Amino acid sequence: MCLSSSEPFSNTHTRLVLYLKTHTHVRIPRLSRRRRMWREEKEMERNNIKLYMENQHIIQENEKLKKKALLLHQENKALFSLLQTKTTSHVP
Repeated sequence: MCLSSSEPFSNTHTRLVLYLKTHTHVRIPRLSRRRRMWREEKEMERNNIKLYMENQHIIQENEKLKKKALLLHQENKALFSLLQTKTTSHVP
């Protein structure tokens, strides 16, 4: 496996090793960047799921509070109506 026919084999081997080392160094940052991006994507996905779950919990709590507010409003109307009938019946 000679890169050039005029060079001895040992020199070719050294050049091949150097070539492989330099190319390995070139690829490592790309791989690291891909891994970092993959980790960031996974972290973003986990954060999205967490926020989605929090949002669902807030929506459920909101529905409960709406129902409670409606019941309190109905009770308030009933009590106000009862108060109105008592005050009108006691007026001489």
